[in-house]
Amino acid sequence: MDGGAYEARDVYRKMLGVLEQGHPAAVYLPWFYRSVPPYLFLFRDSARALLKRSEIDGFCGRAAIFLEQGYRFAGPARCRIAYRFEEGGDFRLQLEGCWMRKELEGEEAWLRELELFLSNLGLFGVVPLLRLEEEPVESGGIEAGPELRIKHLAEGLPLPSYAHPGDAGLDLRSAEDAVLEPGAFALLSTGFSMSLPEGYAAFVQPRSGLAAKHGISIVNTPGLIDCHYRGEVKVILINHGKEPFRVNRGDRIAQMVIQEVCAARVSEVEELDATRRGEGGFGSTGV
Repeated sequence: MDGGAYEARDVYRKMLGVLEQGHPAAVYLPWFYRSVPPYLFLFRDSARALLKRSEIDGFCGRAAIFLEQGYRFAGPARCRIAYRFEEGGDFRLQLEGCWMRKELEGEEAWLRELELFLSNLGLFGVVPLLRLEEEPVESGGIEAGPELRIKHLAEGLPLPSYAHPGDAGLDLRSAEDAVLEPGAFALLSTGFSMSLPEGYAAFVQPRSGLAAKHGISIVNTPGLIDCHYRGEVKVILINHGKEPFRVNRGDRIAQMVIQEVCAARVSEVEELDATRRGEGGFGSTGV
């Protein structure tokens, strides 16, 4: 059945009805559900997609689409799933893959997301998830790190994301247009604020491609963001090149690395321990 026969608000009501019955989530069945196992699950606070490991390894196919829409990698999974079809009968299956997740809060956010599902996938049904059991599974090099909670501040702008599995830096995009003349710098918005767990910090660094091709860097590189900061993340770009550089809304302008940090214990002493280098500083080992 074509998704055009449904409105996002109707699907939202159906989802709420499933959740209000006490089910952990609703299963979104696209019109071609007979040829693929169910992979879209609508929880109360998030939409989650269980995708093939091969898609995540290269962030290709559906994974690339979900990444572009602001979903984040949430770890490998081996799941036993049971759901109830509307015409009667319970279905049970085991799926192995990787979760991608997007937090959604409030009716308007859900309506926008469901409209995307309808326009791209169509809808055969929204059915109750009866059971979801997960087993530990080897990550095989793909690790889900600390939770990075993002508040979206710019309509239509992708959230920070890794371009490839194993990348250290999340791509940050500009939320505004700007032109940097040679030697000039500008404070650019990224369209999001964030919350990091205690014990972690974010470091905003230049993109090597922009630096090599256009001489674009960051004034305070790396820019340090403490875990307690809740304002919008901004980037101070500077143009070290010889030509004006144009930034368009949505362009990738920097990368952000999340790192675990520790607090040092500061103590005053009379003398420091001796080393071979001693007080040798700038240029002490030659040029």
